[in-house]
Amino acid sequence: MSRQIQIRRGTAAENDAFTGAIGEVTMDTTNKTLRVHDGETAGGTVLAKQSDIPEIANADYIIETQSPTAQNNYTWYRKYKSGWVEMGGIYQNASFSLGSGSTTETSNIAFPLTLADTPKIVSIADDMTFFNSHVINRTTTSIKIKISSQLPVSYTQAACNIFWSVCGQIAS
Repeated sequence: MSRQIQIRRGTAAENDAFTGAIGEVTMDTTNKTLRVHDGETAGGTVLAKQSDIPEIANADYIIETQSPTAQNNYTWYRKYKSGWVEMGGIYQNASFSLGSGSTTETSNIAFPLTLADTPKIVSIADDMTFFNSHVINRTTTSIKIKISSQLPVSYTQAACNIFWSVCGQIAS
């Protein structure tokens, strides 16, 4: 014959006033829930019922990723179930010659995925403190960056890394 185990039980008010032993479980007969006690907290911790847990189907989450490697030109992305995508990369060793106060442009920096619209959120940075970098062209597949010299001297050959990222809705 099987054994029956019965745990302490009481109304919500009775449970709220009760401080159970460490690891003790009680039943709240008003709310039809269980409570776990730690020996210190009056009322213990209420355990959630399945109906209290939000549906995961309505949550947005990452469904696909890419890590930066030499084979993918050091680009990365995170694609979400909703179609939102965050992507970026490193335009490595951008090499150019800059005279005093002059500017130069990069070639198009290609995105690993195509966006539905031109990106509204673009972030760029470089590892050379005496250059200014800013985006001069955005498309659904790439960005182009202009680099300006802030120094009074000329560089015949300069190289820097440009770090970029964009966010937007993925093309379907």
